[in-house]
Amino acid sequence: MTHLTRILKHAAIAGLLASPFLSQPCYAVAYWGTYSSTLWNTPSRYFTDQDWQLFEGTLKRTLDSALDGQTNTWSNAASKASGEFTVLKSVTRQDQNCRQVKITSQAGGLRRVTGIAFCKEDDGSWKAIPGKGSK
Repeated sequence: MTHLTRILKHAAIAGLLASPFLSQPCYAVAYWGTYSSTLWNTPSRYFTDQDWQLFEGTLKRTLDSALDGQTNTWSNAASKASGEFTVLKSVTRQDQNCRQVKITSQAGGLRRVTGIAFCKEDDGSWKAIPGKGSK
């Protein structure tokens, strides 16, 4: 599991990401409001290792090559988990390519829509950008 997937896995399980975006580009939104009381009540709680592989592969493909507005999907017939990634906006921030992405996940009878921004590092990897108030 890559560093990016571990970050997303823990954030998704903790329910810390939310769908609204801040007005400034390239910031993920950490949301403690109503989701703080349901930390484990997210679709990713039910993801299998294969689900995480599909999630990660589709996210990387989306970040690397999807056009703004384009949606890429993944699904696992064995676990019945699925999801999609939609690039909402691409921007340049401090000479880095950044992308705001809407992430929809479904598993275990739950559905969650979250939003997060990523910026491309010099080595070609994508890094999730913490929102305001994150440490």
